[in-house]
Amino acid sequence: MIEKEFDKIRSAIAKAQELTQLSSSASSLKSHGKLFGMDAFSWHNPNISVLAKTIESFPFKTIWLGNHAEIDAHINLYGENHKKPIDYIVYGECQDIVINKDIKHFVNIKEAIHQLNNFSFTPGILVFTASDSDGPYAMNYFSSLFSKL
Repeated sequence: MIEKEFDKIRSAIAKAQELTQLSSSASSLKSHGKLFGMDAFSWHNPNISVLAKTIESFPFKTIWLGNHAEIDAHINLYGENHKKPIDYIVYGECQDIVINKDIKHFVNIKEAIHQLNNFSFTPGILVFTASDSDGPYAMNYFSSLFSKL
């Protein structure tokens, strides 16, 4: 069953890359396995339009855990006219973004991940992104979670 899920996700990513006319090397989406029952992926410095196409083509509901700039750019670019994640979870500084039922905010990456279990569902996909000055730290912190599992 798990292999079939990953095949669907790989196919969805390939489709998104095809739609955006990017090669595989243009995407740095990494698979990490399962976290709270969801297939977990990370993407350091994502291209927002490519990420949006990727999320749109995923076969399961998606949670996006990212910083304010990325999520705000996605919302401003696509608004309500685009398939969106079930939940946006913003970590870190959060300016000018309207916190509503689809957007949760936590002061840092540790707190966001600690609370993530409250938002998880199966089957589901978790996409973690980082592109601010703390991006490398956030990516290392996220990746380290899987070595503990």
